[in-house]
Amino acid sequence: MIRLIILISAFLTMAIAAPVKVFILSGQSNMTGRGALGDLKKPAPEQKATLVRYIMEPKNVDQYKFLYEGLQKNNAGWTIRDDVFITIGERHGGLTTNFGGFRYNGFGPELPIGHILGEHYKEPVLLVKIAFGGCSLFKDMRPPSSGGTTGEKYPLIIQGVKTALEQLPAIVPSHKKEDGYDIVGFFWNQGESDMSPEAAPEYENNLVNLIKDLRKDLNAPTMKSVIAITGFGGRNPVIDKPEAKAASEQVIAAQFAVSQRPELKDASVTVETRDFYLPQDPFGGNKQGIHWHGNGEAYWLVGEAMGHAMIPLLKAQ
Repeated sequence: MIRLIILISAFLTMAIAAPVKVFILSGQSNMTGRGALGDLKKPAPEQKATLVRYIMEPKNVDQYKFLYEGLQKNNAGWTIRDDVFITIGERHGGLTTNFGGFRYNGFGPELPIGHILGEHYKEPVLLVKIAFGGCSLFKDMRPPSSGGTTGEKYPLIIQGVKTALEQLPAIVPSHKKEDGYDIVGFFWNQGESDMSPEAAPEYENNLVNLIKDLRKDLNAPTMKSVIAITGFGGRNPVIDKPEAKAASEQVIAAQFAVSQRPELKDASVTVETRDFYLPQDPFGGNKQGIHWHGNGEAYWLVGEAMGHAMIPLLKAQ
């Protein structure tokens, strides 16, 4: 009888223990995030270009209550998930707002991505966000397989992921090292810094090499990838110089082409984002001429599309 109890206890322990599902989020400033949150305590219609205004629209309010009606909330009233975790540098915790923006006062694609993955998995999810403002794939994040000098940011991505994995018990409560982890997916949001006559022709090969090198260096041979195209400006962006316009179009074409490469065709998908662009006039936002004007709705829609695009890849796996 005692032996049976011990066996049952051991079986239950193994059943409960589950490897953490790890996803890497990388790119440049649009991945770090510049989305404006807004104030949940103030009238939503008055808060142009914020996430609050978007989720409080009558047609959206029921769909997005989970963002502020969770059991755990941060000081601003946003839900903190207890099954999805995020780490960026030395900052980590349950998924919520303020893991993006200047001095962490906003959000990026990680917020909708994390919520979507959290609903898909029974296992705990970890988002490892390692992104750099104003960085090119041609130089700064250049992967080893592209030849030439490896970009100084590439080793930082590798080291950032490895550091997060070493610290899993501190980042994910109740996790034990013996529970293990799976590096499942990669989200990429970058491209503006490669829109030049020099860099654009290499973009497709550089991005394919980046994905393949990450798989190799992180021992994640089946890692799935979702690529968001560079959609600021919409379908007809205002670009004065013909050579700059041509480079922009070349990068976008390359981003679509990556997911059609034979070695990635069944493990990668490219997400259209140009239809999420909301001009500063009349939708509001900052006047920087970049970063989706800081519009929280645009950032949410980009991340939401990326998250939903990953799910079919996971189901197929």
